[in-house]
Amino acid sequence: MIKSIKHVLLIIYGFACLYPFLWMFGTSLKTSQDALANPQSPFPSGAFQWGTFAEVWNKLNFGRFFMNSGIVSIIVIAGVIFIYSMMGYAFAKYRFRGKKFIYYMFIALLLVPGVTILIPLYINMTNLGLANSYVGMILPMINGAAPFAIFLFTSYFRTISHELYESAVLDGCNSFRIYFRIYLPLAIPAIGTIAIMNFIGSWNNILWPMIIIDSKDLFTLPMGLMYLDSSSFKKWNELMAGAIITILPILVAFPFLQKMYVQGMTAGSVKM
Repeated sequence: MIKSIKHVLLIIYGFACLYPFLWMFGTSLKTSQDALANPQSPFPSGAFQWGTFAEVWNKLNFGRFFMNSGIVSIIVIAGVIFIYSMMGYAFAKYRFRGKKFIYYMFIALLLVPGVTILIPLYINMTNLGLANSYVGMILPMINGAAPFAIFLFTSYFRTISHELYESAVLDGCNSFRIYFRIYLPLAIPAIGTIAIMNFIGSWNNILWPMIIIDSKDLFTLPMGLMYLDSSSFKKWNELMAGAIITILPILVAFPFLQKMYVQGMTAGSVKM
């Protein structure tokens, strides 16, 4: 009986979580008049308007925005994994002066709200001539991912037996080879977790690109979506279609990487 009640409650909760996506998808299939006349209903009152997706894609050059988001997300993921996996490996396996102080300074940055550094960050990027460029958009995202990525990689590498490291040293492997050939392949769950979190963060990021980017040719999908919401007469069907296009890669990727994400988060909970 108790198990049945739990299942019913979970089903209700699951439906409550999924309803906004159902409403968004249903509204995207309505005409603009139907979306205004029946905003509460998640289902179109007439024929499904599948052409809205193609119209939105072509209307705002979503292909270009999609490519920009893809470029930014891929480079951010690659940069975060490459840089901070090496830092996590160093923190986990090497002894050097000031290691704990440096490590905890990075961890302390988790408590610093990102919006507090937007102005100095913009000034720095502008002075370096990186405003309105891919580099100016990408570098702060990689830098902002440092605290959690370092924490997770360090915690994960500490779960790997140190005897493996000592055996590799005795076999004549240098530090980079041990990292690249042994430890990095074993850190696939942590890599998957970091990749998912930074993909979602960089793909959905709108605040920093809005500040640093002026050229429409460099707009990402969330910035392009703003154009659908900027007119005085909002076409909710087009706005919802654009939103679905924007979140579709995340909805497709996460179910396939969910198991890896959970494994990485579990390993990252191990104390230093």
